[in-house]
Amino acid sequence: METDNLDIAAALGDTETEDTEVWNMKLYDQLTSLEGRINRLRYIGLNILALIITAVYAIVAGLVIGIIWVITGLPEFVFDFLVGLVLIPVVYITYAIIVKRLHDTGRGDGWITYAQALCILLIIWSMTPVGSTIETSLDFITSIMGIPLGIVCLFFRGDTGPNQFGIDPLLQSSQERGVQV
Repeated sequence: METDNLDIAAALGDTETEDTEVWNMKLYDQLTSLEGRINRLRYIGLNILALIITAVYAIVAGLVIGIIWVITGLPEFVFDFLVGLVLIPVVYITYAIIVKRLHDTGRGDGWITYAQALCILLIIWSMTPVGSTIETSLDFITSIMGIPLGIVCLFFRGDTGPNQFGIDPLLQSSQERGVQV
């Protein structure tokens, strides 16, 4: 009976079955989706890519906001607020990468909430005046809060095989090399 189902699926063009499902996530989804899993190497690579994107984005956005600030003469606190708003997409990309890495290690719920709290503090930090005591305090708090997430994302091995968050991201590369998983 199982062979008949596979034959029917193959005839209909469905060549992926539960047994042969592979990890396949586009780069856009890797940077923006909150679903799925990524392994450590991909996590590091995506963070490097996000850093490059952030640098380019920050330069362009900084120039635009700076020009607006000079032309309109906005108060500094409005400028700081606008900078914080502009950096929300960057924080979101970072958050999405962290969530997928936490999913790979089988961590959800509390860890995701912890990452959300850190991201909210980062957005608040980006809106505070440069050199203020609030900025200094948030520098310290966000640095300390980032340590546990960094340890889990960089040093903990992902779950082998599928878990409640999706299939193993290493499954595809193993199947391409002909390794049985």
